[in-house]
Amino acid sequence: MTDYLKQPVFFVGEIEEDINLSLPPTSGEEYIKRVMIETQNCADIVVADIDRKHFKKPTIDIEPLSGCVEAPPKLGPTLDWQLYQVSDFSNIRLYISQLKNEIQTSKRQWRPPEIDMPSIDDEKGWIKFCSGNETEGTRVLPTLDVIFSLNQPMIEQILEYLVEYIERLEKIQYELGQWLYALLVVLEMPLIPETCSCLRSLARTCSVMRAKSTKLEVHEIGALNLFICLVARYFRQLDLADDF
Repeated sequence: MTDYLKQPVFFVGEIEEDINLSLPPTSGEEYIKRVMIETQNCADIVVADIDRKHFKKPTIDIEPLSGCVEAPPKLGPTLDWQLYQVSDFSNIRLYISQLKNEIQTSKRQWRPPEIDMPSIDDEKGWIKFCSGNETEGTRVLPTLDVIFSLNQPMIEQILEYLVEYIERLEKIQYELGQWLYALLVVLEMPLIPETCSCLRSLARTCSVMRAKSTKLEVHEIGALNLFICLVARYFRQLDLADDF
């Protein structure tokens, strides 16, 4: 049944060995003859002579990002504590999602607050907006009205600003901690690569601060453990999770 597969598609006749391959073919039949001659002259197996000296050094230096720093003794959270925090966080996100859905479907009335927000490109403005002095009116609490006024690109950008600021500051102020948690609550999934990288940076930074925790209060250690836990176990960056 497969004999027809062995039948040639073109009949080119006899192949003259004295064809001058340096000249262009004068017909389609001659072109096919040239191809057949060149095929016959090709070796069945060809081995490339590679100078492996060029492969000793990588052409691009890529520094791998490290994971989280292991928690000092007695400062790491238990697995039960982590699972409880993830469950509580998940319930809050579900509740907030239901509220947003009711607003979008006009089942719940809502008006944006009259607050002057910084431009999306104003990094310093947003850091001051989230961490300023409340009595002087330079800080705004992350209430639901305020959070609902932010679209998803703004949430992702503000989160990036705050994480980069915390990396430089090497400290999470209480006010910034409130904003971080609120932004994580309304952060939509799946994560875009930039936001995923941002969250991983947050977890790593928290682990470094925890490792240097000689002067931190108990509630500050708890906040660091919480952010590491949420990034690792809720946002599925499990390689960063505390293993206890």
